[in-house]
Amino acid sequence: MNPLDEIANLMVSSMPPEKILAYEMPQQLIERYVSLVDKEKNNQISEEDKIELDGLLVVNHVISMAKLMAVRKLAAA
Repeated sequence: MNPLDEIANLMVSSMPPEKILAYEMPQQLIERYVSLVDKEKNNQISEEDKIELDGLLVVNHVISMAKLMAVRKLAAA
């Protein structure tokens, strides 16, 4: 298990799985992500924006893993 998966595991062990599954990224962050991806596709992304995009991808990974673990937890119950 990598460190990001460990964070997801901590989330699942401390929150009800239903709450994790119901979580949706705020619209403002989704819009920012789309904007950063467009900049990257057009080779117009600054180093600062690239760092922000990488951070959003990490957050998305952790949330996705937590949701997968929550589904497994519910299935095992």
